[in-house]
Amino acid sequence: MLDSCSVKRVSGSTVDPGTGEDTPTYTALYGTDEEPGRCKVQTFEAFEQTPEAVGHQFTVQRYAVHVPVGSFAPAIGDLVTIAEAAMDENLTGRVFRVVALLHKTAATAYRLGVTDEVA
Repeated sequence: MLDSCSVKRVSGSTVDPGTGEDTPTYTALYGTDEEPGRCKVQTFEAFEQTPEAVGHQFTVQRYAVHVPVGSFAPAIGDLVTIAEAAMDENLTGRVFRVVALLHKTAATAYRLGVTDEVA
């Protein structure tokens, strides 16, 4: 795995007393901003969707992010931030949401189905 990433999960929220806005809080699951963990980003076939919401059409592309087996217990909704991509600088800084857990027997990596639509 040539790339590096961090994974976090929403753990709660805080309310800004001045604005009343609810802001999510996160728990780090794998890697940190300072010390990201190893990963690999893959997309092997087109799986884009073009949903429409509030009169706006947008494209959602599916990818897979691979992390070492046993590195953490992934869950739907986790956020993966690519810290560094060895061969594609356009991946650096991208944030993906886990939408599928792709486990298998004798795996060497968790292959996480992710989408680039993070809202």
